[in-house]
Amino acid sequence: MKMTNCSLLLLCSTLLIISCSKDGSNGVDGNNGTNGTNGTNGTNGTNGNEGANGKMTLTRTTKEAAGANCTYGGTKFETGIDANNNGILDNSEVTTTQTKYVCNGAGAIYSSWIGLNVTDTLPFLIEEKAFKYKQPLPAEALTADFVNKGIVLMYYKNRKGVISSIDHGNITKDTDNTEQDLTVYPGFVYKEKYLSFLIYSYISSDQLNAIGSAFRYVLIPGMVQGRSITDLQKMPYNEVAKLYNIND
Repeated sequence: MKMTNCSLLLLCSTLLIISCSKDGSNGVDGNNGTNGTNGTNGTNGTNGNEGANGKMTLTRTTKEAAGANCTYGGTKFETGIDANNNGILDNSEVTTTQTKYVCNGAGAIYSSWIGLNVTDTLPFLIEEKAFKYKQPLPAEALTADFVNKGIVLMYYKNRKGVISSIDHGNITKDTDNTEQDLTVYPGFVYKEKYLSFLIYSYISSDQLNAIGSAFRYVLIPGMVQGRSITDLQKMPYNEVAKLYNIND
């Protein structure tokens, strides 16, 4: 019996020693696999957005001399598709029907009449949420000093040529190509380097853009010729145009 106990004790001791022994050495790591090939980056256009067939829509700005387009000079904005993918809007690529001018007036800066080209596919700022359609505009002239001290006036010219001042939430009457009466609610938002024309309407953006109506903005850097911002907002368009030598 004692021998049996000793054998069992010896066996347990052996198992304890084995179970507490150190792990064996790790095997040699295998070779790393070959890295995959990096993807190719797409080509970025200069001041542009991707357009049809992957081509970039570019915008070119140049100084406009005083003349038929701008009596006191201003800035010319040209757009078009970068057909040869060279990152430059070449003269042959300019879509002339989309060319716009921002002109200098006598103490004011004003745009040409801009045809409606609104969409609901662009992101909206919080201030723009009450509207359904949006059209971004050139805003290089809207410096911080201008925004703090000046004023932006916006005007809507309906299909029949009637011009009305735009304010947030006001009602503007228009007609479509079948002479059906339309009601639109135009507005705009401006910040430093930012300006957008906005519309709320029950009709589609395609219908709106086909009407043939237009709008323009006038930027006035603070009080000019003794006129306060409140006075200017109340003045009809023809008086503002006369005061600042704005050409139609």
